[in-house]
Formats: sequence, structure tokens, C-alpha cells
Amino acid sequence: MKLRELHYFVEVVRNNGFGRATDKLYVTQPAISRAIKQLEGELGGELLIRDPKGVRLTERGRILFRHAENMLQQERNLHRELLDIGEEISGTLRVGLPPVISSTYFPQVILYFRNRCPLVELEIIEIPTTELERALQEGKVDIAAGILPLESQNYKTQLFATDSLVLVVPNTHLLANKSSVTLPEFANEPFIQFTESFKINELILCAFGLYGLTPKVVGRSSNFDLVTAMIHSGMGVSLLPGSIWKDNTASVFTTIPVIQPPLLYDLALIRRSGSFVSRSCQAWIDVSAEVIGFTPEPDFGQ
Repeated sequence: MKLRELHYFVEVVRNNGFGRATDKLYVTQPAISRAIKQLEGELGGELLIRDPKGVRLTERGRILFRHAENMLQQERNLHRELLDIGEEISGTLRVGLPPVISSTYFPQVILYFRNRCPLVELEIIEIPTTELERALQEGKVDIAAGILPLESQNYKTQLFATDSLVLVVPNTHLLANKSSVTLPEFANEPFIQFTESFKINELILCAFGLYGLTPKVVGRSSNFDLVTAMIHSGMGVSLLPGSIWKDNTASVFTTIPVIQPPLLYDLALIRRSGSFVSRSCQAWIDVSAEVIGFTPEPDFGQ
């Protein structure tokens, strides 16, 4: 059994098909098929079943997939730990940050980290929370930040803040003079929302669902400036993270706390359980704790 064969097998499963795996691996489909057949020969039975929707794992395949992911993770850990040897902290650190979280909590973290670890190539990958787990699982990022809870238990998390959504309206809006609002008070307003990949949409839909309602979405964007531009134009209102407006002095908007239901959510640093924590990754955790202001759990880092 070779690591290359396990890598091919895992990518076929993750991409739900041989064709998509060839695009990811830059190898031919016959080469992948031969690797899978070699594994099936060694392990004594069928691993995958092809169907019109992609591939399905057999019971034997499910067992192999679980172990193969761990074995490939250990291989990555070995290479990263060997590269991490040396007096100076160097190498590449890949950090996954959702767009809104990155601009709110991490500008100062990035600055302090650069001063502390000048030899590290810091790669910030902006990615929605809904895609972070996959990126961590596949080793595309070393550490991330996102909204809890996660779908899987295969990750270690370190809480660093609790945020809440606030209603944002133009200053000329009828609700602008209110000190707080309940969801039914603005449920019928035209609504501006981030694109569907943003996890805060789940919180918004759940809150509306408590009243048997759905937001009347009239516009979406993944760009914060475009969302606020649509609000400013009078196109609609929106629910946005309160932390964004903490130091925002824009006079054209009013932010109103939502008291029923309270729209609270937790933010955390996230890494894959069992992954190697490089010295640069540990430095990122330490700098984040100093700048944002939290005490890391003993087992989150090294």
C-alpha cells in the first residue's frame, strides 16, 4: 500500500468522482483507476461503487477512508515538523479567515505577527466559514478563524470572542430613532444579506424561523462595502456583525441592538485535531491572544 494510492483514493471520495479527482490531482483517470484497483486487490474487496451521482463508499471503503485521512495527515505532519527545525521561525503559515472576521479582528494581529516573525511567509486565505472545515481537512490552511459551532468534531477550537448581529438602517429610516428592536418589528422590511456562503445567514434564517417567517431578500453581496451601499441607497435593511460598527463613525447609518431574539454567536480559532502545530502557527495563536485578548486553552496549541 503506497501513500500515493491512498492520496488518489481520498481525492476521489472528496471530489465525489474520478473525473473531478483528475482535475485536482493532474493525473489521468486510468492512473487513478489502477491505483484504486491495486488497493482493492491488497485489501480484499471493493472500495467504491460508481453511480450516476458520483461514487459511494462500501463498508470496506469507509474504513479505509477514515484511516487514509489520518495516514496522509501524519505524512504532512512529518514534513512540516522537519521543515520547522531551526533557530529562526520561518516557512509558510496559511491562515484561513472569513472576510468580515479578517477585517474586524485581525488587522492588528497580522501587523504584530509580521514584527515578531519577519521570516515567515504569511498567506491569508479569505474563505467563508462554511468552507473552512474542508480547507483544514485537506491541509489547505494550517489554522483558521470562524463561527461556531462546526459540523464535525475533528477540530480543536479556541473561543476568542462573542459577537452579535445588529440591525443596520439608513439614518432616515423609520426605525432609526429606536434604542432596540425585536425581529417582528423589521421582519417585513426589504432585506440585504451576505451571499449564501456566509454562515451568519444560518443564524438569521433560524431567528426568522422562530416566528415562522423568512427574510424578504432583495439583494446579496459577499462584499461588505456593497452591502452597506445597498442599505444607504434605501434598498433595504440588514443584520450585520456588531463588531464591525464598534469603531465605525459613519453618520449615514444607525445600528440598533436586536433584543428579541438576541442574535449572539461565538468566534473561535480552529485547527484540525492531530495536525502538527508549527512554531509559526503557535506564534499566530500567541499573538492573537495578546492582541484580541483571550487566554488560550492548554491543549489548543502545543
